[in-house]
Amino acid sequence: MRIRLVLVLLALIFVVSCSKTKAPGNWLLLDTGTGDVFSSVNFVNERTGWLNGQTDRSSIVVDENENSNKSAKRPKPEEQKDPLKENQGFEVLQTTDGGETWKQIPDQFKHKIRSVWFVDPQTGWALTTDRDILHTTDGGLNWSLQRKAGTIKLKLFGNRRQPEMDQPEQIGQIYFIDSTHGWAWGGGQRSDYTEQPGIFLTTIDGGQNWNSVPFPFENEAASMFFLDAQHAWASVTNGTFYKTADGGLNWTKIETKLPENVMRSIFFIDENNGWVATMGGRLAKTTDGGRTWKKMWEIKDEYKMRDIFFTDRSHGWAVGDNGAILYTPDGGETWVVASVTLPSDFIDVVFVSSRAGWAVGLGGAAHRFESK
Repeated sequence: MRIRLVLVLLALIFVVSCSKTKAPGNWLLLDTGTGDVFSSVNFVNERTGWLNGQTDRSSIVVDENENSNKSAKRPKPEEQKDPLKENQGFEVLQTTDGGETWKQIPDQFKHKIRSVWFVDPQTGWALTTDRDILHTTDGGLNWSLQRKAGTIKLKLFGNRRQPEMDQPEQIGQIYFIDSTHGWAWGGGQRSDYTEQPGIFLTTIDGGQNWNSVPFPFENEAASMFFLDAQHAWASVTNGTFYKTADGGLNWTKIETKLPENVMRSIFFIDENNGWVATMGGRLAKTTDGGRTWKKMWEIKDEYKMRDIFFTDRSHGWAVGDNGAILYTPDGGETWVVASVTLPSDFIDVVFVSSRAGWAVGLGGAAHRFESK
């Protein structure tokens, strides 16, 4: 009886100690100087990174100083051009000090750049508002055209006057796993009213040659994750889930049993172990490459998560609405809440090591993680 009592007390002590687990480190608020909606963050080391965002603010600053040169000829309001507006509101910010200060990348509006992806401080690619692909080898000081976007036919069902419309290939995302292996994709929308062809491109030589693969999905991709040059997973907006083991040349549909089959975010640490955040903000885990999933009931309804990132098989982070940043030390079995300076709606989170990470989102939200 005494032994049983001791065991019960030990079990209670264990439970209490686990419940007091705290998230490591601190999340610090960064000032980007903008109110942009940041859709993605890309860091290549602890100091150098980029934010891809979109804004509706004007970049025109009118000098109202009463001592300014009144005689200087100023353009009429209708002659003033807003580069942000002409760039459809897309803006890319860069930092070289870990996020303490940010500035626009050089000549962004000249090149009509909407987003970038870098694999090191010098080597990167850009997607323009015209859906062209650019390349840089000097950190963005100079850009060269790698691929000019083609034209597709957008079908408009029920529109007798204009049943088809020409538009650029709808490349919306570009991603490189290293300096040679990369992918670009987008489009593929299908509904009762429209049919928009999708495009999927691959390269194995850093973009010197882009190979067009027949669009592998029935609808547009909601999210995609590349583990290495061969293995990737994709969630499609019609609820299907896919996997490739040959770099995206062929995709296999995987039947999932989740109540929500559209994934907002996918992350795999190896070929078997992965996690997703669904469109409803819930988290789930797989240990067999995506065939079966375990829902993480530990995440309560008040947490609507948007993105997930693991630094190894055990330690991971998830971010979401209302300043939600959650941490797991055991592969997602348990989660603890990390506090932030100001609540924000986070969209993307990335780590370059266990001690350095960033979370970004709506309204200019940007936070940096520093380990204690």
